[in-house]
Formats: sequence, C-alpha cells, structure tokens
Amino acid sequence: MAPRNESVALTDIDLTDASVWEQGAPHRWLDQLRTEDPVHWHEESDGPGFWALTRHADVRQVSTSPLDFSSYEGSPLRLDPTPESMAQLRMIIIGMDPPEHQMFRSIVSRAFTPKMINGLADSLRVETARVIGEMRERDSCDFVTEVAARIPMWSISELMGVPPADRYRLYELSHSLIDGQDPEVAPTPETSVEASIEIFTYASQLAERERAAPSGSLTSALLAAEVDGRRLTDIEYTLFFLFLIVAGNETTRTASSQGLISLIEHPDQLELLRRDPGLIPGAVDEILRWEPPIHHFRRTATRDLDLGGQLISEGDKVVMWYAGSNRDPSVFANPHRFDVTREPNPQQSFGIGEHFCLGANLARLSLRVLFTELLAGVDEIEMAAPPRRLHSNFINGVKEMQITYRAV
Repeated sequence: MAPRNESVALTDIDLTDASVWEQGAPHRWLDQLRTEDPVHWHEESDGPGFWALTRHADVRQVSTSPLDFSSYEGSPLRLDPTPESMAQLRMIIIGMDPPEHQMFRSIVSRAFTPKMINGLADSLRVETARVIGEMRERDSCDFVTEVAARIPMWSISELMGVPPADRYRLYELSHSLIDGQDPEVAPTPETSVEASIEIFTYASQLAERERAAPSGSLTSALLAAEVDGRRLTDIEYTLFFLFLIVAGNETTRTASSQGLISLIEHPDQLELLRRDPGLIPGAVDEILRWEPPIHHFRRTATRDLDLGGQLISEGDKVVMWYAGSNRDPSVFANPHRFDVTREPNPQQSFGIGEHFCLGANLARLSLRVLFTELLAGVDEIEMAAPPRRLHSNFINGVKEMQITYRAV
C-alpha cells in the first residue's frame, strides 16, 4: 500500500482499500487526484474499474444528470451487486431513476415535511437532554454508543412507530448490515444476511400491527400510500423500512461522532460555539463538509459522453468521493481549515439533485440539538484514547470514542 499522506504515482493510489480510510480520509491523495487528474480512471481488484471524481463541479454534474448517470443501471454502490441484490436495490429510492424515483420519493417525503419535523423537535430536545443528563452523571463515556447512537435511533424509531423496547436491537442489526466491511462489526459474510432477514421479519410484524391499528406513523403512511395508482408491495414496504432505519440511524450517528472529534481537535472552534451557540447551525454544515458520513456513491453512464474533459463510455462506473469534492479549493477558501463560521458552505455530503438526502432536515435538527445540549451540559471534553474508526471505504464511521469531561 502506498503512503496515504505522500504524493505518489496516480496508479499507486487505491481508494478501495478500507484500511486506508480507517485511518481517516486520505486527503493528500484526494488533493493530488483533484489537481492532476480530477476524472481519474481507477483500477479495482474486485471489479472492472471506475472513474474517481474529486472535483465539486463534476460531482454536481453527475448528481444532477440522472438521465446520463444512472442509479438504476449498476446500482448506487461501487461494487456490482448480485442479481438478487440488484433487484432489491431497484425497489428503494437510492437505486431508482426518473420517473419512478420521483413517484416513490413523494411517498416518503410526506413524512419528512417541515410540519412533521417541527412536530418532532420538542420531544427530540427532551430526549437529547435526557441522554446528556445521564452522561453528566459520570465523568467519562463511550460517546458513540452512549450518546451518538441513541439519539438518531430514537428519532427514526419515533417516526416509524417502533416501540422503545425494540430500538436497540434494530440499531445493532442496522449497524452490522451496513458496516459489513468491518470484521469486528460483521465477523462473517452471513452476519449481514442474517441481520437483513431479522429486520425484514420485524418490518412485517410491525406492518401487521399498523394495519390492525394505524398509529399515524411513517410506517402507516408507507402502507397506505399509492404509487401510480397502486399500493406498495410487501417487499417494497420492507425494503423501504430497512432503508429508512439504516440510513436514518447510521449517518447521523456518524456525523455526531465525527463532529465531536473535529471540535476536540480544533479547540478554538469549540470555544467559538461555547461563546456563541447561535453559530451551531453553521457548524453543523461545516462538520458535514469536514467529515462526510458517506465516503462515496456511484452512478453508471448511460451513454458515451464527456465529463471534465474525459471521455466516459456507456456502462462505465463513476464514483463520487465527497471528501474530495468537499475540499475543492475552487469552491471553498482554505478548504483544509475547519471553520464553524464558514459561509457560504455548499457541502455535498447530503447529495445533490434527485437523490438529495430525504432526512437532511431531520439530521440537521438532530445535530443542532445534540451540540446545543452537549456544550451547555459538559465542559473540558478530552479524548481518553484515540477514536477507533470503522474499517470501511463506504461509511465514515467511528466504532468507539472514549472521552472524559466535566459536568457544568
């Protein structure tokens, strides 16, 4: 493996190596690619190769041109899925193209309206204050499992109508399902399969209860919704449930953990937020720019075309690396400076265009509330040990983060 923090021959850069990303994003490599070859042909040992994008404008073009760069053809994931997995991916919105994408997205988006999110805000503040209150009873904790994981799981479970007693198990299952690259999280290939089966089973049981006594939750909305004059099939519903549980939990937990790491590593910025909590909404976007929860997504070219001066052939894989595009110096002044006052901040961590994150408003709210309560409740936050990051080139996750602090 080439040294990740040194300039190397472009052919020695391997963005598919999960052990590289486990140490943090290889920004020296990403900067080199963006400067020397921003639309770079990248070989892969587990596939035919792909175009690696590290420039903000190119990621934007691909994300906003679904007819040219498809999520349906080839899937939104770097690795080509099996035919069975491909069929399932095409039933959830991240694996759809227009016009089906808009129809299905309209169902779920009804549950993420400002009214729905605002209705959750007060109870989210109460729950977050309760979690931080428990944290304040001690002087140390694992921030990932004891704080960051609990709040997004509570939020998405509230929306989906999942009873409190079932939530931690769903968290465990979603974690092993999406973080399957990490042998500690998913020790065997069967772990992810077993997790998906258990979530499917749970989703079906929840559907039976909701059909018998609708609660007005997002699950009820999914079951009652119609797409082009028809209801969702059982498999479409369960896949939507799985996607929302996993996406709603994993990414916000990651952003929370990475956000606190970033603030601890930049104490001047942490102090700014303590002095002026009104800066926290902007700080949330800077956290997302600095440490995107998802390292990359993929599209597949539907025709021969030019992208950033490179000829892309029909069927080629195109992979967007957000840690690269979010530090493009043509868009962000001093891109390698963590600045909670940064404005404007067109970070791309929520995606752009057709597949802009459905839960972006909820994620921003959760992060604002968390850091408001956290900074008001504890002080002198320090790392007790180096954070343990996820072994993954897909999820920018943190497995463990032992901290010490003083209750205010």
